[in-house]
Amino acid sequence: MSRRDPELQRLLDPAARLVLGLYRALPLVVGLLALAYALSGITVVQADEVAMVLRGGRLVGSGAGAAQPPGLLFALPRPFDEVLRVQVKRVEATEVNTLHFARAEAGPEGEERRTRYLVSSRMSIDPEQVGYALTGDRNVLHAALVVRWQVRDPVAATLRHAELGPLIDAAISAAAVRALGEQSVDAVLSDGRQALVLQIQRRAQARLDRVGAGIGILAVELTDLSPPHQVKEEFAEVQGAFITAETRRREAEEYAAVQVPAARADRGRLVSEAQAEAAAQVAAARAAAAAFAALSAEARREPGVLRQRLYREAIEAILKDAGAVRFVPPPVGPRYTGLRLELGPSAAPPAPVRPLAEGLDP
Repeated sequence: MSRRDPELQRLLDPAARLVLGLYRALPLVVGLLALAYALSGITVVQADEVAMVLRGGRLVGSGAGAAQPPGLLFALPRPFDEVLRVQVKRVEATEVNTLHFARAEAGPEGEERRTRYLVSSRMSIDPEQVGYALTGDRNVLHAALVVRWQVRDPVAATLRHAELGPLIDAAISAAAVRALGEQSVDAVLSDGRQALVLQIQRRAQARLDRVGAGIGILAVELTDLSPPHQVKEEFAEVQGAFITAETRRREAEEYAAVQVPAARADRGRLVSEAQAEAAAQVAAARAAAAAFAALSAEARREPGVLRQRLYREAIEAILKDAGAVRFVPPPVGPRYTGLRLELGPSAAPPAPVRPLAEGLDP
C-alpha cells in the first residue's frame, strides 16, 4: 500500500490544487455572478420603442408615465421586474379576408380553399365556408382588405388585449358589412370605392376606440372587391354599360356646357337687336304719326297753303335726284297750258333746280 501512495499523491495533487483555487476564487465568482444578475435588469430601449415595467405582475407607473422613452432603462432583474418593449413607430399590416371567398388561414390551406371554391361551387355559396357581404340592394360581394395600423397607447395595446390581430379583423369586418349594406352594388363597383374605404376606416377606428384597443388605423386598402364568380361576367357587362352611360352623360354635359352659353349669348344678341329695331320702328311710327297730325291740323287751317307747300316739296325732291333738266315748250293750242320739263340722267346735278321749281305753277 505504501508503494502506491506516492503515485496516488502525484495523481491527486493537480485536482486538489484546482479545488483549492476554485475555493479561493469562489467569492470573486459569486460577486461577478451577483453583479451580472443585478445588471440584467438594464434594458436598452430602441428609438422606435417604448418600454413598460411590470413589478410583481403590476404596472409600474400610471397613464403616460408608465411608458418609458428610448434609452437605458434600469429595472430590477427577473423575477422581480419584467420589461415589455413595444414598437410604437412601426406601421403594421394586417390582412382581413373574413368577407372573401378565400376566408381561410394564410398558407397552403387558404390557397386550397380558394381553389376549391372556384372549381366546385357552381351555382351557390356556402356561407359556412365562403365569406361574403350584402350590399344595400341585396347583391353579394366578396371583399378582401389590408389594414395598416400603428400603436398609439402602448399600455392599452399590450396589457388589455392578448392579441390585436383578431380584434382588428373583427372591427374591420363589422365596419365593412355595415358600409356595404348602405350602398348599392353599382355605386360600390364603379366610383364609390374611395368613399367605402373611408367609411370602413372611420367606423372601425370608432369601434377600436370604444374597446380601448390603443391602436390607430392609418389606412385601409381594398385588395379585392368582386361579385361571386358565378355571375362575374354579367356584373362586368352591367358595369361596362354603366361606364358607357356615364361617359356619354359627361360628354353631353360638356357639350351642353359649350352650347348653352353660346345659345344664351345669341339669344341676348337677337333680343337686343329686336328691341333696338322695335324702338326705332316705334319712334319712326310716332314721328310719322306726329307729322301726319301736324299736316292734318294745318290742312284744316290753311288747305291751299298746305297743298302748295306739299307740291313744292315734291317737285324739289324730284329735281334733287334728277341729272339733267330740259324745258319743253307746250304745244300750240287751247288744250294745254303751263310749263313742261323733261328729266334725264347726268353725272352732275343741274344748277338751276330751285329757281325752276319756284317758278312752277301747281
